[in-house]
Amino acid sequence: MKRSLVNRALATIAGVMIIALGIAWMRFSSFGTDPFVTMNIGIAQFLALPFGTVQMVMNLLFLLFMLRFSKRSIHLGTALGIFLVGYMSDFVLSLLTLLPLNIYIRVLAMCIGLLCCTLGVAIYMRADLGISPYDAAAKIIEEQSKTKLKYREIRVLTDLGCVSVGFLLGAPIGMGTVLTAFFTGPLINFFGEKIEQITSAKKSVPVTEINK
Repeated sequence: MKRSLVNRALATIAGVMIIALGIAWMRFSSFGTDPFVTMNIGIAQFLALPFGTVQMVMNLLFLLFMLRFSKRSIHLGTALGIFLVGYMSDFVLSLLTLLPLNIYIRVLAMCIGLLCCTLGVAIYMRADLGISPYDAAAKIIEEQSKTKLKYREIRVLTDLGCVSVGFLLGAPIGMGTVLTAFFTGPLINFFGEKIEQITSAKKSVPVTEINK
């Protein structure tokens, strides 16, 4: 049990760090990012604050929502999503600015960012040690709302709201935003299935074979 928990904790940390790397690459591309990050970039630009600070504050606001309606969803992944992702993304972005900036590098950066973000989400979801406050919001609204709206519909509305705020505040919106909207779900499912296959294969190997 202890070993399993340690492995899940390590997977959660790895997943969140990969997400932060992905966000940095997508920000570097200037082709747009996922809706929540887009909104936070816009707010950061408008208030002249570091992105990491805005990302943390906005997540803390959503955390209040979780504390009221979904305490069981709060765990290690939640804390890392609040306090690590934004600042780590800022740090990695500061290193990426040393790279030459042209259309080819930007397209490559966008692709790397999208793959990292979706792989990171698949890993930390597989670990099942908490979810980020924004990801929890639509689920909470679905559970608490008296309307017939489902999670997917609510998530579309919240994402549209975030993108709109980001756009109005000057955040970059482009091909990356569109690709994120269409490919995030399928890529997370793809990486999730691969992770499931790898972990299942390891579990099926006899102990004697592992010792060899």
